[in-house]
Amino acid sequence: MDERYLMILLRLFHILGGVFWVGSMAALAWFIYPAQTVLGESSGKFMQELMLKQRLRNWIGGAMILTVLSGLTMYIRLSMASHGVFASSRTGMALGFGAVAAIVAAGIGGGVAGRAARSMAQLGEAIRTSGAPPTDAQRAEFARLQTRQGWALRTAGWLLVVTTAAMAIARYM
Repeated sequence: MDERYLMILLRLFHILGGVFWVGSMAALAWFIYPAQTVLGESSGKFMQELMLKQRLRNWIGGAMILTVLSGLTMYIRLSMASHGVFASSRTGMALGFGAVAAIVAAGIGGGVAGRAARSMAQLGEAIRTSGAPPTDAQRAEFARLQTRQGWALRTAGWLLVVTTAAMAIARYM
């Protein structure tokens, strides 16, 4: 494949995947998660539908992987083609900074928030199958997981804002 067409394809994947990833994380971090915490237990079915049945978590994960891999591929190709000059340029450093922020966001969002969400789903299922109301210990554990998830979503969301800003201004550095 011609280098120009490969870069166009990689850039297209990177931008479209990034738009979906950042937009989804922003909506989760600043709108859906806060509404979920206010609604409490009644939000469980909504979140189960959204994340599991509609598979939003899979879509976000796929967009995250696509965005990170296409971005790294472009960065490496440009650095190799310029024998490292691109990576040490202001544009390259701004893109590199944004890439690091995105990779950290991916780790926090996928690792911390994802694990908390899975644990909350398992706890919710255990409560539902028991047929009894949640115990004080289960409520405390759910609250702890929810707080952890909220921190992770907000942190990843802000890191993705930093990433987006770095990508937007890098060309003009």
